[in-house]
Amino acid sequence: MNNRKIKLALTVGLMNSKKDPNVIGSIKDLMLRFKEVGSYKGLSVIENGKVNLHHTQETYALQFENCTLNIDMISDDGQSQYVKSFELF
Repeated sequence: MNNRKIKLALTVGLMNSKKDPNVIGSIKDLMLRFKEVGSYKGLSVIENGKVNLHHTQETYALQFENCTLNIDMISDDGQSQYVKSFELF
């Protein structure tokens, strides 16, 4: 599996995507374009906490057959979500 190629495609796909209320769904769809990741297995929340009064940070694990993608997201009062970082294992 070419992790570098997947990370680059995911970064470009997120930068080019329209403002989508379902960011996790968009990331899952982008990942499924790569046959080498395998089929989608599930989603789990690893961490959830407050950054300040109006912002929360969540860490999600998107699990596929051949890899796991951890995504750090910042949400502002449930209105918008922003990808802070992601890591492919």
